Amino acid sequence: MNNRTGNGGVKLSLQLSLSVVFLTLTIGLGIVLGAIAYRDATRLVDESTDEVLARISKSSEDRMRALFKPAEAVVDMLGRTHALGETRLINRWPAVAQMISGLDQSADITSVYSGNGEGDFLLIRRVPTNAEALKRFNPPDGTRYIIQSLERDPDSKPAGSYIYLNADLKILRSEARADYVTYDPRVRPWYKAATLRGGRITTEPYVFFTTQEVGTTIARRGSNDFVIGADITLATLGDVMRDNKVTAGSNSVMVTYDGHVVAHPDPAKAIRFVEADGKRKLVQARVPDLGDPAIARGFEQFDSLVKDGRLNVTEQAEKWVVVGQSIAVSGTRDYKLLLAIPRAELLAGARKMIEDAALVFAIILAFAIVVVLIVTNKITGPLRRLRQKTEAVRRFEFDNDIHVHTTISDVEDLANAVEMMEDTIRRFLEINNAVSGENDFDKLVARLLDEIIATTHTEAGILYLTSPDDRFLVPESGRLAGGEDLIYAFPDILLSDTETIVVRSIADEYAVGTAATEEELKAIGLGSIGAEMEQPPRYLLAAPLFNRTKELVGVLLLIEAVEIDPALIKFTEALSGSAAISVETRRLIEAQKALFESFIKLIAGAIDAKSPYTGGHCERVPELTKMLAAAAQDATDGPFKDFDLDADGWEAIHVAAWLHDCGKVTTPEYVVDKSTKLETIYDRIHEIRMRVEVMKREAEIAYLRDALESGDSQEKRAELEKRLAELDDDFAFLAKCNVGGEFMADEDVARIKVLADKTWTRTLDDRAGISHDELLRKEKAPAADLPAVEPLIADRPEHVFERPDGERLDEGNPWGFKMDVPDLLYDRGEVHNLSVRKGTLTEEDRYKINEHIVQTIKMLEQLDFPKHLQHVPELAGGHHEKMDGTGYPKRLSKSDMSDVARMMAIADIFEALTAVDRPYKKGKTLSEALKIMGFMVNESHIDPELFDLFLTSRVYHDYAKKYLQADQIDDVDPEAFRPKIDRSAAAVG
Repeated sequence: MNNRTGNGGVKLSLQLSLSVVFLTLTIGLGIVLGAIAYRDATRLVDESTDEVLARISKSSEDRMRALFKPAEAVVDMLGRTHALGETRLINRWPAVAQMISGLDQSADITSVYSGNGEGDFLLIRRVPTNAEALKRFNPPDGTRYIIQSLERDPDSKPAGSYIYLNADLKILRSEARADYVTYDPRVRPWYKAATLRGGRITTEPYVFFTTQEVGTTIARRGSNDFVIGADITLATLGDVMRDNKVTAGSNSVMVTYDGHVVAHPDPAKAIRFVEADGKRKLVQARVPDLGDPAIARGFEQFDSLVKDGRLNVTEQAEKWVVVGQSIAVSGTRDYKLLLAIPRAELLAGARKMIEDAALVFAIILAFAIVVVLIVTNKITGPLRRLRQKTEAVRRFEFDNDIHVHTTISDVEDLANAVEMMEDTIRRFLEINNAVSGENDFDKLVARLLDEIIATTHTEAGILYLTSPDDRFLVPESGRLAGGEDLIYAFPDILLSDTETIVVRSIADEYAVGTAATEEELKAIGLGSIGAEMEQPPRYLLAAPLFNRTKELVGVLLLIEAVEIDPALIKFTEALSGSAAISVETRRLIEAQKALFESFIKLIAGAIDAKSPYTGGHCERVPELTKMLAAAAQDATDGPFKDFDLDADGWEAIHVAAWLHDCGKVTTPEYVVDKSTKLETIYDRIHEIRMRVEVMKREAEIAYLRDALESGDSQEKRAELEKRLAELDDDFAFLAKCNVGGEFMADEDVARIKVLADKTWTRTLDDRAGISHDELLRKEKAPAADLPAVEPLIADRPEHVFERPDGERLDEGNPWGFKMDVPDLLYDRGEVHNLSVRKGTLTEEDRYKINEHIVQTIKMLEQLDFPKHLQHVPELAGGHHEKMDGTGYPKRLSKSDMSDVARMMAIADIFEALTAVDRPYKKGKTLSEALKIMGFMVNESHIDPELFDLFLTSRVYHDYAKKYLQADQIDDVDPEAFRPKIDRSAAAVG
């Protein structure tokens, strides 16, 4: 007995009290009983399966020999019967009695037959018992045998006949069968094989047409150009397997080498019907047709199954034991015998043994529990108090006065360990709380190092982090115990330098301590570091920092003036894991922010690259917005004196400004870049030009035809010239209208409608070779008969594109959009587009362009922004709103918009006015841009207070120096453009 002396007298070992009594009696006995039961059950299963397989295999082989020997003897005997080689039935008739004698040799012989090289055939079978076969033969009463004869006389047509004999071999009926002459023995596999090989052959199993059983044919070539054959059924092999069934749920099957079923305990499963050429055909079943997964697995792995002796299979939550053996067959490839037995049924006898053992074990266990309860009653009190203490630790309540006193030494040791754990957790939490609130990475590293030095009570510490190329350890921070920086010039450490304690700790993957010898200090470049410490270094402790995926993050090096306690090394290992997670987490956050930054700039760059008219816009608007926000933050008086942004606010501005036009990715280029009224993906003025060309040709053809018929004249030629000139003028007018402009007169619109009445003749089908969508639009109107008279220009049904229901904005839409949505998605009518009075855009085109802000808001609201970026959709989506509530997409007024959203509106307008990378316009000068924006202030389009700040802070000038060309920066008097604002009202507001 292990006894210990201390406070409270003799203390009993918990291991002695519980382990010897409980574990020895229960676990030991359970292991012994379980091992015995498992051994007996396994032996029983193995012996049963081996015995059953051997019995079935032996019975199958015996039955196979019993099947084949009579048939082999019959074909050998009949092969010497010369009469069977005759070509006429009358000459072969003397052999009938011998064939019937051979047929009666075995009930398994279903038919005996012969065929010769002339195609003559003679077959004798018993009257079939199959109902379908009986119906087909329709034998007279008393029929015992049926003879099927086929004669091919070169001088006459083939003749087929059925002859019905009684038991005395007297003919009961003979009938000609014209349907039998299609049979030709010379093409049958048994005939070909016997002719080629010369000896006795055995065919692969197949389904007999008459008896619908699986069987095989034994044949051989006779003495004079004929082949004798006998069919034997293999159905009795299934009887052998059925008679030797192991358990109620066991399955067995015999198959060919390629998986065709030869025999099955259930004969119906050996065959199946298939559809072929519209008819049902009876064929051999295959292994997959049996619907037995265990048998199928055994067939797939038959070679390894035979080699290993058995295969354990789990199918549909049931375990099976599968065994197999090859069965030799004369004259053909071996058959495969497979047996699948439910493991639960095999273990039925063994289960009783296990249940008995379990009952004994339960009795012993109950007795042991009683003993243990008596013993443990002595320690429930201390353990209960210890549990209360651990519960307090679990709730992170460290200020408790729970103390555990017990006479059991193990319980007291556990209580001491819990107190140490409580202290360790408290120290860990102090470190985590210290670093969790620090966002700045450099400050985080210093703070983390300070807390570790304080917790481990060491003199100094250095935190190394891995370099980007993973070749060096780079000193990130060095601190003294008092919280001061180490000003020592730390060198980088090569990760390949295995002589240093730092690299050794990485190789060992745990904290390593060593004496701070001169060699050790020089190896890591800290030869004179002791000058900065109160006492010279005596001990070094290096702990590697690995992240969650065991990748090296860095190394923590602690320096101490005395030898470090081994317990502190383990504690430092634990601290290093926490430190690694903190460093990795901050690095990951910075990497994610960098990735997100790259992503939003990628989106903005893609938008600018999409159209030549917006190049650089998405890059300049963020810069200008932040310049205006900085001016508002610097204001000490006026309406923006209280405007202030923290780091999160600046990040929200940055993200929103870069993504303010992200919806433009959905706007088609041919709408944004629409330079003429008829332009879509291409300019349709070319179609009209070609129609005019056709009309001119039609005029010339009409003139020439008339001249041929009634003669030419000066008047007719003059009329033609006038007509051609008129068409040239019409096209010139349409081409001019297509370009667009600031204003279109009413008379021009009227002339367009007049020209719509002019016609040309189309002789080709305008619905051939077009897309499915365009064809659907054309089919809104019936097709015209050819040749068809067509208007020069028209608004056709195929020009109308219906707006999908999903693109309509209901009054109560979830985004709060308040835009007038045109009924049509596009109206590409030629008259409709050419009649646009200002510019080149129709109402539908203009909405499609304005819709980009709708898509911007929808896209941004789908992003799962963190809390401090929740307002990004509102900031980015408001730069087309106006202060009077007439903007889009939500018709917000000034009071509905944040300061930053109104700043972005000013930035967007000013950048657009001054941009020099728009090929369709010249960038405005500063004075021109500010003048236009002044008008917009007067029209309540932009915020007057922000525009005033834009002028007084000279943000426009700072932006111009960075982004505008020199000839755009003219002299500007900001006072001349300042809006008239009620300063007192603004101040009060």
